[in-house]
Amino acid sequence: MIFGSGIGLQINTEEVSLPSYYKLEGDHGSVCLATGFNNITYARKENSLFHRTSAVRIRYDKLYNHLAYLSSGNETCETGNTPDVCVDTLKPDPQVNMASLTVLGLRLLFLKTVVFNVLLTLRLWMTSCEQTLR
Repeated sequence: MIFGSGIGLQINTEEVSLPSYYKLEGDHGSVCLATGFNNITYARKENSLFHRTSAVRIRYDKLYNHLAYLSSGNETCETGNTPDVCVDTLKPDPQVNMASLTVLGLRLLFLKTVVFNVLLTLRLWMTSCEQTLR
């Protein structure tokens, strides 16, 4: 049996989303993050840092994200079109920390209540079994 070469399907969206670049610095080095683009080869065309890694798509999202490690200190995380250097804009929020601690405390209180109720139920069940045996 001989079959044909088959049919290839390629879907191209007409909507173009350009990537946003972020330089994230840490204790052990820095990385360049490109987020929010729908053409998977766009980040590779704009910046040569992204040739070493592949882009990923978050589940149920139509946009891609791409991460590149900056090996030396002289590499920049920017496109040729934008002269400004991206900085890390995320700052810790004390209200989020307080809300997280409150939720953790409520979970511990709920767990303590459940364990206490189970122990009392077992104790009552054991005493009722002892009385029926006598």
